[in-house]
Amino acid sequence: MNLSKKFEELITKQLESFGCSMGVTHLVMYLASAKQGTKASFEMIGQWPQIDRILISIEDDPSLKVSSPNRRWYPLQENDILLGVLRVETDLKGGNWPVSLDSRLKALSLSLAKCVSIELERQNKNEEITYLKNQVNVIIHQLRNPLAALRTYAKLLIKRLGSDDDSIEIVERMIIEQKQINQYMDSFAQLNTPIQLPLEIGEERLLLPPNLDNKKVITIQSLLKPILERGEANAKLENRDWTEPSLWPDWTLSPVKAKFIVIAEIVANLLENAFKYAQKDAEIGIFITNKGLCIFDDGKKISKNENEKIFQKGFRGSASKKKDGTGVGLFLARKLAQQIGGDLNLLEKSSINDVVELKNLNKKNIFYLELPIKKLHA
Repeated sequence: MNLSKKFEELITKQLESFGCSMGVTHLVMYLASAKQGTKASFEMIGQWPQIDRILISIEDDPSLKVSSPNRRWYPLQENDILLGVLRVETDLKGGNWPVSLDSRLKALSLSLAKCVSIELERQNKNEEITYLKNQVNVIIHQLRNPLAALRTYAKLLIKRLGSDDDSIEIVERMIIEQKQINQYMDSFAQLNTPIQLPLEIGEERLLLPPNLDNKKVITIQSLLKPILERGEANAKLENRDWTEPSLWPDWTLSPVKAKFIVIAEIVANLLENAFKYAQKDAEIGIFITNKGLCIFDDGKKISKNENEKIFQKGFRGSASKKKDGTGVGLFLARKLAQQIGGDLNLLEKSSINDVVELKNLNKKNIFYLELPIKKLHA
């Protein structure tokens, strides 16, 4: 067992905290270990007091082969598994151990067993993480070749299409999507580097959009354009109406701070939900106000009693019961919006009337992503 320094320090502190108590002269902790093809042994990993003594196994310590009334052994046990033992030496005459001392030593052995169990669990998790990281590397390596091939075939197809501009535009968009997937691959590759988890973002955190170059100028328009192109393509494929901004307010054209790239993630999430759950003939689109973005669909209206429930983690509305999903999309979208100082809500009729710009936006479901406009710009 490859013990961590923190674990060894914790064991030492545990033993020290009990030392010099009720006649105890020596505490030694052993861990059970067994290599393949050999019998189990107990290796010394810590002792009190800290003396110049080689950490040897029980089997290799001749002094332990002679019984003593001043020595007792306490098992370090987790359920039915023996993890180790605690050896206690005292200077008590006649081997008369007080009940209170025995009780305290049993409590110490339970505490040490729990420490060992946690350390073993930590090591197992680290091994799993290392294995998964290696698998991610292999998958990334294997994906890059077919992605490069797709790009090559797309370029060849453009040459063959000649002057068919409409078809060429479709292929060029395929190349753009291929580049986006490559960016996702780069994000996955960074999983093998030390990362600092963002505060208050859980395991559902997506890799969309991929990590961007901090030197690159980012605007709300540049973040949304690829998502809108994808939305338009989906709408054409499903023969549904699609609406997107024709005029972009000044606040969408000015450079924004890097942390606001999550706006693209929020919008992509909302559009994905709209395409997945709105009826096939329902219009979908985006509308921009002076304070944020509206992602709407003209499908079946979400019931009033579900307006807030749909933002709860794991909740799935009536429109999504028979479709795939995990119920975390809207939960995550609102969480990200609030993290950057904004908010996300499903507007009711009374709320729509409060916003002058939205009075003519007569749609069934309008998700309003309100943004901290004054804090957006770099």
